[in-house]
Amino acid sequence: MSRTVDLNAMHDAILAQIREDFPALVTVGDYNEDRKDLPVPAVLVELIDLEGAPDEDPGTEQVPFVSKWAARVVLGFRTESVKREVRRLAAALGVKIHRQRWGQTVSPAQVTYIGPDAFDPEFDKFEVWAVEWDQQIDLGASVWTGEGVVPEVVKVGWAPDIGPGNEADYSDSVEV
Repeated sequence: MSRTVDLNAMHDAILAQIREDFPALVTVGDYNEDRKDLPVPAVLVELIDLEGAPDEDPGTEQVPFVSKWAARVVLGFRTESVKREVRRLAAALGVKIHRQRWGQTVSPAQVTYIGPDAFDPEFDKFEVWAVEWDQQIDLGASVWTGEGVVPEVVKVGWAPDIGPGNEADYSDSVEV
């Protein structure tokens, strides 16, 4: 299966699905959100990196990657029961992300981490937990365009009686 992925479309699909699943969130965004005056509760999504996955070559001349994503659940530190709430929301988000494909031709999401995220100093006045996940994606154009001749009958032969000159030794198999 060719899984051509447009990263912009994937970002948009992830954000749209989170907005739909969590309508109480004030902010669902990504890289351009102002983190000093962020309206909360919020979820901020970003593609962390793309790791080559040569063992997952789809045979289409596309480049296979494991895409690593993070969704940061952000609550104001003055939120009532903030320690419990950020954990509850992060866990609920992890459940929604698990096995999600976002309407894209990608592998199902595999949640790899749900826990504290203290990396960004701009989040000092917030309580932040991260939900991280991996998804197999294939980038680039597929050589399989769907054009050309589609076989109707598959012929089967056994070595060494194969190849040109041995066609009479082949037998018909199941029609495709």
